Amino acid sequence: MNTSSLSIPQNSVHIGAYEHAQPDEIVLCKGDSNYTHVHFADGRKLTVATTLKIIQERLNAQSFVRVNRSGLINKDHIAHYDRDEITLTNGTKLPIARRRRQAVQQFIQSCAEMFGKQEMGYA
Repeated sequence: MNTSSLSIPQNSVHIGAYEHAQPDEIVLCKGDSNYTHVHFADGRKLTVATTLKIIQERLNAQSFVRVNRSGLINKDHIAHYDRDEITLTNGTKLPIARRRRQAVQQFIQSCAEMFGKQEMGYA
């Protein structure tokens, strides 16, 4: 039996089928019905047949926040935040759902307290 196919990196998360990823490499997960498009920091994109809700449960809640129905973002890749929109380090802009604004704002504030306000731009 080939054991090299069974070796999985330590901190990786199962994101679908035979795919595993390091959470810190993930910038954004965009849900599309029963599929999720995973965007990585190096520019790669991967589509997996796993719902966004399942991927969100697998990823660390302290590092990721759901900003709208189809967007899950990594706190380490937030470049700019204002009340209605978040801009990520790869240039992607995501609207913040009205019902999620308070939770996203609390998440951003907790990140700013942990890492200092100079890392994220505020409007």
